[in-house]
Amino acid sequence: MRAGLSTRTHHQRLLRHGPNSINIPVKPYYLLLIQEILHPFYIFQMVALIWWSLEDYYYYAGAIFVISMISVTVSLVQTRRNLQQLHDLIAHSCTVTVLRGNKEMDGVASEDLVPGDVLVIPPTGLVLPCDAALVSGQAIVNEAMLTGESVPVTKTTLPADEASYHSSQHKRHTLFNGTQVIQTRSYGHANVAAVVIRTGFSTSKGGLVRSILFPKPVNLKFYSDAVKFLFVMALIALAGFVYTIAISQVHAYNVKETIFRAVDVFAIVIPPALPAALTVGTVYALSRLRKHNIFCTSPQRVSLCGKIKLVCFDKTGTLTEDNLGMMGVRPTSHGTFDSLVKDPCTLIPGPLLHAMATCHSLSIINEKLSGDLLDIKMFEATGWVLEEPGGTRAHTVSHPQQCPYTEQAVELAILKQFTFSSELQRMSVLVSDRPSSKTPNTLTQCHVYVKGAPETIESLCTQDSVPNNFNEVLGLLTQQGFRVLALAYKNLDVNGQEIDKVKREQAECELCFAGLIVLQNKLKPATAPTILTLQNADIRTVMITGDNILTAISVAKECRMVPKTDQIVMVTASMSDTPTLSYHLVQDQCNSLIDTSAVEFEPAVTDTCIPLLHDSGFTSFHLAVDGKTFAIIREHFFDSIYQRLLVKGTVFARMSPTQKAQLVTSLMGIGYGVCMCGDGANDCTALKAAHAGISLSETEASVASPFTSKISDITCVPKLIREGRAALVTSFSAFKFMALYAFNQFISAAILYGYESNLGALQYLYIDLLMVLIISFTMGFTSAYPRLVKRRPLGTLAGIHVLVSMALQTCLLAAFQLGALYYLSARPWYVPLTPDPNSQNIVSKENTVIFQLANFQYLGLSIALSVAAPFRKPILTNLWFMLTLAILFFSNVYIIMAPGDWLPWLWNLLEVVPISSWTFKVGLLELSILYIVVSYIMETHILSTEWMRVLLRWVRCKRRPKNRYKHILSSIPISWPPVPHDMVESSVL
Repeated sequence: MRAGLSTRTHHQRLLRHGPNSINIPVKPYYLLLIQEILHPFYIFQMVALIWWSLEDYYYYAGAIFVISMISVTVSLVQTRRNLQQLHDLIAHSCTVTVLRGNKEMDGVASEDLVPGDVLVIPPTGLVLPCDAALVSGQAIVNEAMLTGESVPVTKTTLPADEASYHSSQHKRHTLFNGTQVIQTRSYGHANVAAVVIRTGFSTSKGGLVRSILFPKPVNLKFYSDAVKFLFVMALIALAGFVYTIAISQVHAYNVKETIFRAVDVFAIVIPPALPAALTVGTVYALSRLRKHNIFCTSPQRVSLCGKIKLVCFDKTGTLTEDNLGMMGVRPTSHGTFDSLVKDPCTLIPGPLLHAMATCHSLSIINEKLSGDLLDIKMFEATGWVLEEPGGTRAHTVSHPQQCPYTEQAVELAILKQFTFSSELQRMSVLVSDRPSSKTPNTLTQCHVYVKGAPETIESLCTQDSVPNNFNEVLGLLTQQGFRVLALAYKNLDVNGQEIDKVKREQAECELCFAGLIVLQNKLKPATAPTILTLQNADIRTVMITGDNILTAISVAKECRMVPKTDQIVMVTASMSDTPTLSYHLVQDQCNSLIDTSAVEFEPAVTDTCIPLLHDSGFTSFHLAVDGKTFAIIREHFFDSIYQRLLVKGTVFARMSPTQKAQLVTSLMGIGYGVCMCGDGANDCTALKAAHAGISLSETEASVASPFTSKISDITCVPKLIREGRAALVTSFSAFKFMALYAFNQFISAAILYGYESNLGALQYLYIDLLMVLIISFTMGFTSAYPRLVKRRPLGTLAGIHVLVSMALQTCLLAAFQLGALYYLSARPWYVPLTPDPNSQNIVSKENTVIFQLANFQYLGLSIALSVAAPFRKPILTNLWFMLTLAILFFSNVYIIMAPGDWLPWLWNLLEVVPISSWTFKVGLLELSILYIVVSYIMETHILSTEWMRVLLRWVRCKRRPKNRYKHILSSIPISWPPVPHDMVESSVL
């Protein structure tokens, strides 16, 4: 074992790197309060409160102040609670054993660890306080905190001959900060030790904490458009400011009165409750998602889910069941495949059986076999027993369960393990047999057993050991949806002392092919119906998997990701002098591969081939590629074929974690709103890269993706999209409602300024608090529509449809208010207001009529803007909203229709003039109800019709689609992909 750092070196590195801690300070309330009130919105609101107080609007200013303080207090408590929870989750301190020089030091604080320290891992395990590379022994680790995958992972010793350490290449030898070491394995009397690589915020856990504290900016156009719209509202307020000054000059107001009225316009046009209203949709959507066992770590992404246009799925564990069924094995003898052996226990002891019994990463935890499910199924099928190191055993051993341990019995000792690599698509072990219990530590011949993807294993084997019909048998098995693994072996001439020096490249070459393992991976019951739901909503579905391409194609057909009426074209790439592509048509009728003659072309050559696909009666085609072809196309065919692959590719097989993320990023780059759904650690990079990443994990605290579903099937995807659409539409409706409410109040004030009057303080209070605020919060309770439709909600406030809607509604508001005043002035008993220079002239018939009509206009706006189907349920299902509407409606009817001698204190409080004319009051009520009807019809039956959408597209001169992927689709020639006419079916085995 290597020596530890000297005390002096440790002290120097501690000064350089700082303490090994991820410290998230929990700020006191007064600092949080200062940060909160320094927000531009609250600064504006404080200025408005001062002005309202100076204008004697004490009631209104006091009420807004109380509401603002409640809002600030709730925000502060929630913010500090979140910081405290994050601090408690992240904070970890322990004492560890480290090497200082050649001595062990117990009780060292984890904060004192520095890069280069040698950390001793106790047999009972611990929670890692840093990132460390394992330099002796093995460790079994639970990495659920980082990946959300609760399957224990075996970490092996970092090869001693490695020139340098690379975190990406040596993940299987790295213990990550925050993960739980369950148990360790040591050889002989040596300690299990690891060298500290990274500390503090530089660790993997520190990176996750940084991503939580400083999340990646969410590019949702709605919020940027909202800021732009606020700027437009400010310009309108500026125009109102100029108008007010002009009116003040006409009426010869003094300077003080002029300034007060002009500044008051800004507080009217920019409503105080606007920011809170914009978050209502997201808050309610998150609450509903939690009821569906879907948890979110990035609330801003909920609205992004409303614009999802493409969903990428992992296959194993996501579309298919976690449980694997052992269908059997296909051994080889004399270079040919034997018949299928359904029960591997009946195999004659030999390389195939021995490989199944040893080539795995299993361990015994709490007397139970633990590890990857595939490894468990394979090992259990052998009927052998696994025993951990201990006592006289220096290594993990495997031996038959049924056979007594005699001189003739074979016990296999696993000497060294090269763990599974997603990039290499294989794992391998070095094994030696122990022939007798009398000599338990005597090792004889060393063997190498390798397990992995059949294509990969075949390329590592000698040509004479691979059956001639390998491709044909593999194609038949994978097209039937079976998951197939290959096993290979060879003898290695090394002694016990040389085992640790064996490199992976030395072990995994010139192998002898042993046979195939055939497993069945059935679809989850919810997979096919969910895929159909998404496709009916015109949401494209794509499979990204590390499995065999033909198995992936079979699963894609079985779950109807590829409809029966469509064809699949498999694209393969080769590299010689110039990169070339070949196209192969996969026939569905006989469920076998039709291998056509390859059609090759260079990147610069234009495709000119026979359009077979489009003349054969099929409605569409899908491309299927593997990771190797994907990499070649991405690098050499980027401008031509790669973009077509992005828009027509459905099956992406043998994809590495990096390639999964590259594909997701590329799809986002051409305009798709992308959702990624997966369940394993290999999907983490892609989950983080997508607009919406959904991890099907049982660990709720997983931070591997923005969304985590505790229900392990893909039914969470349409639920999330529905809630995202509802949240987006709710945010749009709330914003439009708050903006139009501000415009309506501005219109009322502007009209009354012309009469030298204004709305009273309690009138503002009634409108802003008892009506608008309650409405804006209850209208967001409407649940998501239960069915996904092809239409998607708008994603921009700057769209012509939104602008036309708000412009027409604003004109309608002004028209009805002016109409009400005209109706008042036409009454024979009407006497115009005689302004009093020493009064604000609030109590007047003009003020009363405007106030009474405006109250119904706010109700009408809330009804018209509460969009129901196809994104939210009808507003009748929102009981709180309907109750609010009913109470406010009858309250407003009472304010219009009640006689003056009923509750006279109420009229004095609201500063309205009771009008005695019953006919006029009925007419004003009819006018108010007429506005509600007209506003609703205009919003839901005129502006939402298809002919209006076509008209608006024509007005804004939209001739071509906005999204880039639509341009790529339209540019694909009908003669592509080039598949020739001649097709010869392969024989069915």
